[in-house]
Amino acid sequence: MLPERELKRTARQMNLRGFGPEQQQRLYDAHVLVIGAGGLGCPIMQTLAATGVGRITVWDDDTVDLTNIHRQILFGASDVGRSKVDVAAERLRALQPDIQVTAVNDRLSPDNFIEALEGIDLVIDGSDTFATKFLAADAAEVTGTPLLWGSVLRYRGDIALWHSGPGAPADGVGLRDLYPTQPDADSVPDCATAGVLGVTTSVVGSLMSTEAVKFLAGIGEVQAGRLHMYDALSATMRRFTVTRDPARELATHLGTYTEACSASTEGQSLFDALTAHHLPSLDVREPHEKAIADLPVPGMNLPLSEVERDPEAVSRALAQFSPGDEVVVYCAGGVRSEGFVDRHGALAETLGISLKSLPGGVQRWT
Repeated sequence: MLPERELKRTARQMNLRGFGPEQQQRLYDAHVLVIGAGGLGCPIMQTLAATGVGRITVWDDDTVDLTNIHRQILFGASDVGRSKVDVAAERLRALQPDIQVTAVNDRLSPDNFIEALEGIDLVIDGSDTFATKFLAADAAEVTGTPLLWGSVLRYRGDIALWHSGPGAPADGVGLRDLYPTQPDADSVPDCATAGVLGVTTSVVGSLMSTEAVKFLAGIGEVQAGRLHMYDALSATMRRFTVTRDPARELATHLGTYTEACSASTEGQSLFDALTAHHLPSLDVREPHEKAIADLPVPGMNLPLSEVERDPEAVSRALAQFSPGDEVVVYCAGGVRSEGFVDRHGALAETLGISLKSLPGGVQRWT
């Protein structure tokens, strides 16, 4: 039964047509696992706790940083340096005093994910790496756990419910029916590189939590494989239906999931030479990015925005290096620096210097 104060707290919600005490009880009895207390995880947990989900387990091994709080709305400036899951748990208990919050200051991996899904009614993926998303998709499919998936970048967000594996409908759809293989880590920039509008994460997170509430309470229409794509600048939503690939074999075990920032031999040797001051460097990030984090090396900063305004800026910058120099070009994640090397490598050769992009950028090596 609902505690008396929880009954009172959610009373106005139960005035809704088709949503009464039975639906509220289903929410209160539900156990949700949230992956990541970040830009998506924060609004998702805030909304679910406020709506009345009775038990939330959250996994995250990060601490609050000042750069987080423009979009990670459970945190404030006074929380900087604290464990994200600990702060999140405090905020959720303040919203719903009777909630059970399990805060796990750790990262989900192939070694612990299957066990973590025991007793879970819905797993919600608020992570921001391909590796974690495909790990979550496979773990959900191995155990037959419904998976609410979301991603956000720049001004756009995608959400979908996946359900495949044991106990799922015969035509159940999994993430790998849309994306059969994990993309190359460098094929899509992340939020640190491409940016993200803070309110977009709140909108997408709220859409995800709405789907979660509908699924858990048994109201409305929730269809596995229905992909929603939200565009903030036009305030529009597109919708597609992903169907089960009959030729795809369901996941029965967890495999290997490569993190975006895994080091290569070439990247390690470049970084070692750079930090030993054996090689000069050229940072192509913007000044506000440099203020957030940087490599512990001296070097030149040439923001790509300056290059766009003044194409001759590249020639002037490269002319400051000496013939024979091997210049390490870096950015946040390695995508922009690689593009810079591709575009301007020939010019550098005419000046007697060579350009090398640092794989993984500042995110990998700080």
